Amino acid sequence: MSRWAEQHLTPQRPSFIIHRLDRAATGFILVGHSKKAAAALSHLFQLREIEKRYRVVVHGEFSPITITIEIDGKASTSHVTRIEFDAQQQRSLLSVHIETGRKHQIRRHLSKSGYAVVGDRLYGTGTDKEDLQLTACYLAFKCPLSGKPRRYALADELLPTL
Repeated sequence: MSRWAEQHLTPQRPSFIIHRLDRAATGFILVGHSKKAAAALSHLFQLREIEKRYRVVVHGEFSPITITIEIDGKASTSHVTRIEFDAQQQRSLLSVHIETGRKHQIRRHLSKSGYAVVGDRLYGTGTDKEDLQLTACYLAFKCPLSGKPRRYALADELLPTL
């Protein structure tokens, strides 16, 4: 992605990835176009001053919870609410807001809570035909360079559905 951004954005400029996603996930990543911007944005992540929201499809009928299961010995918190449930498919569409950003945090939290993400070949059932149904759909933060609030939300047609 970084190389693509460097070669295809106009005007051409360097690209430094700030926010990554699991390989099979979809949605936003955050890219800085200077070392100064990259460092400042990375610092916001370290301070947990960037709001991150995800849309996820899981197996089962989910009830809203906050999950605080440690990951690799580190505290991690995910706030999960149900948007919709399909009784025929036995799947729930969720909104997830994470306070921390541990490796595979959402996938691991949901799986350990009994709600595997559809298409998750690592922590899921292994029987799904779909790709991973996990999408980074919202980022919000105060720009460390301009001081202006920034909010980025995926268009509805790009969000996972049941």
